[in-house]
Amino acid sequence: MNVVSKTGDPKFATVYVAKVRDNPKALIEFVDALDPKYPREEKWVIIVSTQIGCPIGCLMCDSGSFFLGDLTKGEIFAQIDCVFSDHQPLVTSHCFSSHPKLKIQFARMGEPALNPCVLGVLEELPRKYPVKGLMPCIATTAPAAVASWFERLTGIKNEFYGGGNFQLQFSVNSTDEKARDKMIPAKKWNLFEIAGYGEKFYRAGDRKITLNFALAENMPLDVETIRTHFNPDKFLVKITPVNPTAEAAKNALSTVISPLNPNGADKIAGMLSDAGFETIISIGASEEIAIGSNCGQSVKKAMQKLLDKARGKEVLNGGYSDNGSGLERRTGI
Repeated sequence: MNVVSKTGDPKFATVYVAKVRDNPKALIEFVDALDPKYPREEKWVIIVSTQIGCPIGCLMCDSGSFFLGDLTKGEIFAQIDCVFSDHQPLVTSHCFSSHPKLKIQFARMGEPALNPCVLGVLEELPRKYPVKGLMPCIATTAPAAVASWFERLTGIKNEFYGGGNFQLQFSVNSTDEKARDKMIPAKKWNLFEIAGYGEKFYRAGDRKITLNFALAENMPLDVETIRTHFNPDKFLVKITPVNPTAEAAKNALSTVISPLNPNGADKIAGMLSDAGFETIISIGASEEIAIGSNCGQSVKKAMQKLLDKARGKEVLNGGYSDNGSGLERRTGI
């Protein structure tokens, strides 16, 4: 793996773009991220890619603009090791094994459930990185064709990640199945099937399963539908913005919440809370948006630079602002 660029603000997020194959277009992204409220010694998030591009093609995601296959187990681990190599004093310190929250998030480029190697990574993570607060996070659209992958995921979680040290997130985006099909144009589990799997996946002591809604204008989010399908003792709801990606702009998706409109989902969050659901409204820092740290953006820019260079055009580096802060609010139980 060859890192070709690093951009961002180390106080918030550093986005790495790396070439992983001989093909110059075989580019991936991974992210070294911080929560501004906590030092790296208390909370550290590393977001990795699982595929080269993504075959799903979600309307708001730049990762789906191309797809060149799965990453190997070694290529996934190489992303984590690369971030660790930039923080050797912490990683090699005697207290690193007691780090309280090291989150490895499989949520960058690619659909993790479509890559069998992800399961191998999850099995090996605790041995390779014996850290007390190690917590993998799988973010998935729940592809319908890989039920066996999810069955094995349940066993891995139960064997290696007890005590709530595992996070599972389903990208739902709407409670209307036709709207979901528009936003996520791939064959996937419906709400009933997601709920059924969650009932089997969850056991006492686990973290609640997250239902994520990247909430776009005119995309239905019906509280009664959520209440009908999902148990608030086992599921929580997370509302996030539709980030300003090239694909979101191309598909004319307008976000309900943003740093400029942080209260746009307050009414629906209140209704969810009244229905018994823990609800998170999570808005990234304005610095992250300015950096362009959303899925696929950095690779898309890198590919454009290659194209411009091939055409003999001058490539200008973009900047980012250094003000603002991330917003996250919880309601409900």
